[in-house]
Amino acid sequence: MSPWIGCVLAVVIGLAQGRPYSGPTSERTHTPPRAEDLDPMIVKTRSGLVRGMAKSVLDREVHVFTGIPFAKPPVGPLRFRKPVPVENWHGILDATTLPNSCHQQRYEYFPGFEGEEMWNPNTNMSEDCLYLNIWVPQKIRLRHHNAQDRYNKPKVPVLIWIYGGGYMSGTATLDVYDGLMVAATSDVIVASMQYRIGAFGFLYLEPLVKTGSNDAPGNMGLWDQAMAIRWIKDNIENFGGDPELITLFGESAGGGSVSIHLISPVTRGLARRGIMQSGTINAPWSFMTGERALEIGKILVEDCGCNVSQLAESPSRVMACLRAVDAKSISVHQWNSYFSILNFPSAPTIDGNFLPKHPLELLAEGDFPETEIIIGSNLDEGTYFMLYDFIDYFEKDGPIFLQRDKYLDIVNTIFKNMTTLERDAIIFQYTDWEKVNDEHLNQKMVGDIIGDYFFICPTNQFAQMFAEHGLKVYYYFFTQRPSTSPWGEWMGVMHGDEVGYVFGHPLNMSLSYSARERDLSLRIIEAFSTFALTGKPVPEDVNWPPYTKEQPYYYVFNAEDMGIGHGPRSTACAFWNDFFPKLKETPGENCGCDKSEPILDVELVQNMSMGIMLNRGNSESPWISLVFGLIVALAAV
Repeated sequence: MSPWIGCVLAVVIGLAQGRPYSGPTSERTHTPPRAEDLDPMIVKTRSGLVRGMAKSVLDREVHVFTGIPFAKPPVGPLRFRKPVPVENWHGILDATTLPNSCHQQRYEYFPGFEGEEMWNPNTNMSEDCLYLNIWVPQKIRLRHHNAQDRYNKPKVPVLIWIYGGGYMSGTATLDVYDGLMVAATSDVIVASMQYRIGAFGFLYLEPLVKTGSNDAPGNMGLWDQAMAIRWIKDNIENFGGDPELITLFGESAGGGSVSIHLISPVTRGLARRGIMQSGTINAPWSFMTGERALEIGKILVEDCGCNVSQLAESPSRVMACLRAVDAKSISVHQWNSYFSILNFPSAPTIDGNFLPKHPLELLAEGDFPETEIIIGSNLDEGTYFMLYDFIDYFEKDGPIFLQRDKYLDIVNTIFKNMTTLERDAIIFQYTDWEKVNDEHLNQKMVGDIIGDYFFICPTNQFAQMFAEHGLKVYYYFFTQRPSTSPWGEWMGVMHGDEVGYVFGHPLNMSLSYSARERDLSLRIIEAFSTFALTGKPVPEDVNWPPYTKEQPYYYVFNAEDMGIGHGPRSTACAFWNDFFPKLKETPGENCGCDKSEPILDVELVQNMSMGIMLNRGNSESPWISLVFGLIVALAAV
């Protein structure tokens, strides 16, 4: 056969098999194996190749990838703007180092104290901080890497963590957020991301700057989170994860962020499920109006030495001035607008875009179909914050006793922007009228007020409104005080105490947790990972009924006593969620009286209620509506 005929046949056969012709066999060069095919620690992403590292824990291997960039560093002209996707890189990115923490102020009320230091940034603080981390069980990674069928490789659910910190602090790099134990003990992939916080993440000046300039639009931190979630969704399949089985989970501001992503028109549908720990978008601290955010932004401009009066005529000049200010100075000056306890100067803003309207309106609309959630609270949510904001009254080591006049001072300070009638109603609700001068009860009531108003009752409200749309809601109530807690006994089961159990810290034998605490941690990890896979946190043979307004069941997370409860804090939350909004609408609001003077004589109410209000230590009296009816009636006179 003629040589040229052989060449033609080779071309025909090659094209039929989908291969380009590369010359006679003797002259062809074989394509070398790809790096990601040879080394399971190398993963191909849409942005480029990344190399992680293997870590061993509990006799199991986990493949860990840290410090993967998902956006350009938001520095220079990108400060105070929405994130810009990272440019593709060449070569193999080393993903074995924890990323920078975003700029923030460290908490130094108790220098060197473990309970405080565990929440402070543990890596270098920088504006160059938009990175993410991924933990993959080795068995999942190898099974996926070695699968022959590239289109039907096994995939597992993905849990994406969003850290808390009041939208003012926090970092995904904290030891307590290490996803190693979760990945080692379950068939899920864990991921987390950094996002901008404080003014860097939430400065809102858009109404005063040029439309479309993308300068200080507010909610930049939420846009950071959204970009990271999208990056993970686009690339997680190459790590062995299922992009259609993404569950967001977070605590405090992280929980608030999760709830936003589930209901925002910008991000709903990105994740199939959500887990909210002690934080929801409808909580008073978790959002602010555009008007308030704008006022706070103008104060920061002035405090940073820039001319706020030029915002209307020369916004670009003002923004250039702000971008020239040292990041540390901004971190300090932003706190000048701290108003009162849990009233932070940065928070998700109703901007007409990411958060187009009031969170309760979005919840009422219910435009988030086929979404399932786990939601929950801790027993003593308020004690952590009462210590920090009223440090002159309390000691972290306790014991604590609070005189009645100091109790009244604290309540009036917390709610200083409310009317006297509203404050009187709160005091009335949170007083045991048979033990008015019980200093232990006064201290406990302050913790209950803060915990109920800022955390437990907004959580209940979110759960109820979500369930009203026919969606599955599973509620937990965490009541386990960590045996290793360095905080005083009086602080109880604090805000954030569940996080260590969620991430498997009791499984670290060097930390001296009890065997039952280790079992509790494993149960929580199993519940969250099972939920990520099936949408139900427990097998069919375990009783954890869904939560509804009519049947508000919750599951108790406790090392000694697991079970089902009803509530939690039903009567207190009826006060905050049902009665208090009506009180704010009463004619007494416009009575024209001197609001610096009490509208009601609290001692008179005390005397009237003696014999009626019995044993109201936990605010559970059935007579509450009768007496409040009297309050409203008197206010309307």
